[in-house]
Amino acid sequence: DVYLLILNWKLNCVLFPKVVKQDGLKGIAHIYLFAPENFPDVDHSVNQKIKNADLWKHQKDVFLSVTPSGTSSAKVTSDAVSTLRLTSGKLEKSFSDSPREPSSAASTTDMPPPLPLSKTGELMDVYVSVACHPGHFIVQPWKELHNLEALMEEMILYYSRAEEKPVNIEKNKLYAAKIGNQWYRVIIKGILRNGFLSVYELDYGKHEFVSIEKVQPLMDTFRKLPFQAITAQLAGVKSQQWSEEASIVFRNLVEKKPLVAQIQAVNESTNSWDRKIVTFLVDTSLPETDIWIHDFVSQSLVEFSKDD
Repeated sequence: DVYLLILNWKLNCVLFPKVVKQDGLKGIAHIYLFAPENFPDVDHSVNQKIKNADLWKHQKDVFLSVTPSGTSSAKVTSDAVSTLRLTSGKLEKSFSDSPREPSSAASTTDMPPPLPLSKTGELMDVYVSVACHPGHFIVQPWKELHNLEALMEEMILYYSRAEEKPVNIEKNKLYAAKIGNQWYRVIIKGILRNGFLSVYELDYGKHEFVSIEKVQPLMDTFRKLPFQAITAQLAGVKSQQWSEEASIVFRNLVEKKPLVAQIQAVNESTNSWDRKIVTFLVDTSLPETDIWIHDFVSQSLVEFSKDD
């Protein structure tokens, strides 16, 4: 919401910066932003408007109270999962097909069914489409990726041939949006001036800005497959404000990779895209050992603390 506010100002006027502090080691400048008529009055800066905009009551990352009891690769021996098996201490993939505060509730008319999730403690093959930091990343169920790819191809074929019509845009409603050369199922999160929209990709978990001209109605035939993006938080690490260094380490470990998830908790919500899971992640790509991502992140945090 804060980012949308800044973007809305940026799209509609020239902003003047005033640097108040520089961190040479991190390459970060702390600035005030001003509309031309308000420079350099700090009380009328963009910063002050954001502070007074009542946006900070919204939850950021929702951290669920899950305290794993020292779970490690040696302790996970789930034998109730058909899609994975434990052999010589290593998880092997078979790839078989065997209350967070919600955003404003969307109309349930013609909504896809919610995406089924594995039970707590069970294992699930996933693909990490987006990774910001351990407190926020997006996973997709591996076994549904081929269905999602088929849907995307069908949407390209349909919307490339369909006549573009003016669309009545409403916040928190479903649409199809052309982003790059692809069509995505999206929900409108914000309506900006100058013909721009803030949208959330319901299958990939990305926030994007698109022109209103790139948005069309989402046809009923494209509302059958459950939305594929699952918001997640890493289990096994303490909740915190994640540093840039820790976020980069985590992103390099998991983003755009197939992994194994062991769900520890599910925070249900009215809207399926507002659900959040707490899960362990395991990289099983190495031949001799599994990498438990929370262990690697924890070790990295210790190393960063030594450097400080």
